[in-house]
Order: sequence, then C-alpha cells, then structure tokens
Amino acid sequence: LIIKKSKTFIEFLKYSSVGIVSLTIDFIFYNFFIYIFGISASNSKVFSFICGAINSFFMNKNFTFNSKEKNLIQPIKFIILYLISLYFNSKTHDFFLEFDIIYLPFVTATLVSVAINFSGQKLWVFKKVK
Repeated sequence: LIIKKSKTFIEFLKYSSVGIVSLTIDFIFYNFFIYIFGISASNSKVFSFICGAINSFFMNKNFTFNSKEKNLIQPIKFIILYLISLYFNSKTHDFFLEFDIIYLPFVTATLVSVAINFSGQKLWVFKKVK
C-alpha cells in the first residue's frame, strides 16, 4: 500500500510526533499529581492534560502547522478547542475508571482528544487564510 504524502498526511505525522511529546508530559504529570501530591486520578487527569496542552500549542503552532501569526486569536481559539477537548477527555477518562483496568481511562481519553485536537487545530486554530 502506497500512501500519498499529502500536506494533511505530513501534518498528521508532525502532529503525532508532537503528540508523543505532549502525551509523555501528560503521562508524567498524571502520575506525578497522583503519586507525589496524592491528587485524585480524575483531577490529576485535568491538570496533566493542561500541562500537555501548553506544550502542544507551541510545538504545533511552530512545527506542525508552521504558523507565523502573532496575535491573540490563535491562543484563544486553542484554549476554546482544548476546553472542549478537556471536557470530552475528562468524561471519557471518568467513564473508563469504572472498568478498573490500569491506564485504560488515560489511553481512551487520549485517543478521544487526538481526534478532536488534530481536526480542530488543522481546520480552525491554525488554518491558513488564503
């Protein structure tokens, strides 16, 4: 199977590499908040998500979508997108907590966020105006 290297495909590959870094940050802080500070898993997921999101904004702006805009519109759009994503991330995480399978809540919540965030960043936050 030959995959055509479209602009969207290349952006998704870059987004995925940024995602691995952001996910690592998310995962480290998730565990840090739970095991070092004794914060509940539900609240730890919210806090760790925010840590990963901050990294994601700067890396996706500069590396993935190569955006040169220097206004407040992008950060505001990003925050709105990530608040929506955080809502679904948190709800998914808490739903899967009921299954009592280690890291299933974290993984499923992350997958939901990937779909929301890539689409939202490409089509709205960092969309290039022609």
